[in-house]
Amino acid sequence: MEIWVPDKVKGVVLFSTGHGSWPEKYDAIATAWKAAGFAVIAPVHVDSLHYPDRDKFSREASFGERIADMKAASAYAARIWPGKPVIAAGHSFGTLTALCLGGGLANLGNFRDPTVKAVLGFSSPGRIPGLIGPDAYAGDTLPVMIVTGDQDTVPGLVTDWHDHLLPIQTSPAGNKLAVTYSGAAHELIGHPADVNYASAASVSIAFLKAYALGDQGAMTVLRNGKDSTGASWFRR
Repeated sequence: MEIWVPDKVKGVVLFSTGHGSWPEKYDAIATAWKAAGFAVIAPVHVDSLHYPDRDKFSREASFGERIADMKAASAYAARIWPGKPVIAAGHSFGTLTALCLGGGLANLGNFRDPTVKAVLGFSSPGRIPGLIGPDAYAGDTLPVMIVTGDQDTVPGLVTDWHDHLLPIQTSPAGNKLAVTYSGAAHELIGHPADVNYASAASVSIAFLKAYALGDQGAMTVLRNGKDSTGASWFRR
């Protein structure tokens, strides 16, 4: 695991990386969350290009290992920072992992982590036949926010960026929101130089503060966010 720890821990983010990715790739956003008072724990999943035995795991097996990784990260957080509020977060395939901790894919098993208070995702896996259907997120009753872009496609997997909004559109209504940035692509959150990055990072921090810490100022930011030429909001 890679861990970012602020001087005073107010809350914890359990972060699941994109398929094939690794924690250090997300240093900028993890550092921003750290500055906001959140410890960030990001496992090196077995599908990561930085995992030494990557070839030993099929995609199906790696999904189960991802859940195990996140449960281990959760147990670590509970031991080191007992009682601190926990948010599950992820990027792309990691967003699915985070949503499972929030109650997703209940048809496949009980992946829910009772310590998780909300789920934050950057992009999502979109539609995966046999895995992500209309009821995939029916168990995600927690607050959820998805950050995506209108150029957020993945060759061979996600051809329509709107599919990234499935967790918001198909989970139970209430405290569900999405922000879509004009011109933003799939790797937005890993590229601080992107023109939309600063706003995306700021919105993510507002979500963490609102739903982990009960920060009313942050909640107001989320409630009052308005469509602009660069971003559009969706609430449900």
